[in-house]
Amino acid sequence: MRLRRCSATVLGLLLLAPALAACGGEGGVAVGDVVPARQDAQFTGEGVETVIALPVGRLEVTTGQPVTQVSAKDTRQLEKLEAPEGSAFVPITWQYDAATFGALAAYLDTDTSPVIDLVADGASYRLPAPESSGEGAESFYVLVSGKGAQPRLDVDFDGVTQQADLSSGEVDAGRAEPLYDLAKPKTKQFPCEPAVSYSRATRRTPKFSCSTSRPFRLPYAGSAWAGEGKSWLVVSVRTSLGLWNEVADDLKSGAIYYGEAVDGTFRLGDTEATAVVKDPQNTSCPDRTDQGTCTVQFNVVFEAGTSYPKKLTVDEQYGLRLAQVWGGGQGEDTLDLGLTATAKLK
Repeated sequence: MRLRRCSATVLGLLLLAPALAACGGEGGVAVGDVVPARQDAQFTGEGVETVIALPVGRLEVTTGQPVTQVSAKDTRQLEKLEAPEGSAFVPITWQYDAATFGALAAYLDTDTSPVIDLVADGASYRLPAPESSGEGAESFYVLVSGKGAQPRLDVDFDGVTQQADLSSGEVDAGRAEPLYDLAKPKTKQFPCEPAVSYSRATRRTPKFSCSTSRPFRLPYAGSAWAGEGKSWLVVSVRTSLGLWNEVADDLKSGAIYYGEAVDGTFRLGDTEATAVVKDPQNTSCPDRTDQGTCTVQFNVVFEAGTSYPKKLTVDEQYGLRLAQVWGGGQGEDTLDLGLTATAKLK
């Protein structure tokens, strides 16, 4: 948050010249304005701390006592502010604790951001959502009507709203309550079953590996909340396919291919995955540092009850590209390859 939020009539002026005088009349501010504080973490450790758990991370909020005056040294624009009669400034510092939920973000496939309202003295004020990078805090003042009594944040994420009491730090989480008890998922991987079937005949079995994580449950995954009283079952599947060798009938010539693209579909017993999220941080296809190996990790979401089948079926479709021919052989520029592997979830 680097600019104050003003009414629509002066927004264009703010973009051209973001001085404090741009909002609330000449040299002043108006109720609803959001004014950047001088320091990024200006109120940290000085007020009431509140933690709001969201699918995209824990939002850590510190709220100071409402004031009617702000000195010039405490504002980003270095201008003294005085609240109009009958209003007050509510000081807030917030940021995401990205480290807490970083591993869980891999199971999200959504651009949704929280919608946040500050409520004070019975009136509501829409606040710009915090930066999602999780790096650094943002501090600001919100000018509200009244004394800023009993401030709270109403934080809506994809239709589920939590109410955070900024005077006590307590949160009414509602359906989001399971987010507060989540532990980081374990990273240990378990091998899939040895048997693998390929859609093309092969005389030289390629180097292939497959592993899965231990499944766990989330209240929000893919791009949706689980139903009331339910949760999503999520698991990561990591595969690695080496060079594919097409050998001619004479066994003396052939062509070598590498994977350049891969898609996956998954079944848990007979249940198709609800969402499949390719993990870019754990995907390299082709990996030019490993002789063209195609490594990919899919983070997979299932709708599952208390008990669920343990057999996971992995179907992958590869786009292969010709790397070289050998023995005077010939090869097509591209090939399609399908493979099926299975795993027993731990």
